[in-house]
Amino acid sequence: MPLIVLPAQVAEIEPVHDVYFAAFKDEPIIDFLYPGGVDRKAHTEGTKQWWSHDRIGYTVKCLDTDTGNIVGMASWDIFWRPGGDNGWERPAGIPWLQGEEKERCEGVLNSMWDIREKLFGKQRRYVYLGVIAVDPEHQRRGIGRLLMQWGIDIAEKLDVPIYTESSESGLRLYESLGFERLTHVRLIHKKEVTGRPDVEVPLMVKMPTAAKGLSFKEWADGGYPEGYRVHVNGNEELKGLGK
Repeated sequence: MPLIVLPAQVAEIEPVHDVYFAAFKDEPIIDFLYPGGVDRKAHTEGTKQWWSHDRIGYTVKCLDTDTGNIVGMASWDIFWRPGGDNGWERPAGIPWLQGEEKERCEGVLNSMWDIREKLFGKQRRYVYLGVIAVDPEHQRRGIGRLLMQWGIDIAEKLDVPIYTESSESGLRLYESLGFERLTHVRLIHKKEVTGRPDVEVPLMVKMPTAAKGLSFKEWADGGYPEGYRVHVNGNEELKGLGK
């Protein structure tokens, strides 16, 4: 029987995040977020509360229908609302940390939030991939690609771009799915913030088919038009004619 991607349910918060914590156990972000280890009971309760009022977030699971086990997960934010407010609320901070640990973690996250605000703000429609994780025991089964396709299908229906921050190990997957790496903006986690050597985080965007080959920078430089009609090379060429 096949692998299938379905919405995660409240009762599955713990097994869904079993996959997340297994996949990210050696990643620096876990040390930043949970320097003293993860209180899973508190994490589950906090996630339940967050899901109850989140207007734009959708967590999906990849289910192995032979075993019934959750083998992958992804967290997507869908900013589909047109008009003056796309629904994004910049997080107030990390309430479970204090002192230097709080300062370090928020320093890392604030730099990510600053760039999202600069690129998209609260007015633009787009899809954001916050997390994608595959159970380490189920690698190389196409799970990551299935989880990505869920978000790609939504973005294509809405004619909006997808944005995410990548790890170096994730670059190949994103590039194989048609994402471009942004070069006109850079996200660097500085040693003075993290206590670790400087690390550049790849910023990835996939433009929708409706953009007709228009790059994200061309679209941004053209004022983010909804129909992707942008003049490039002066006024000589009109790209992104849309549908």
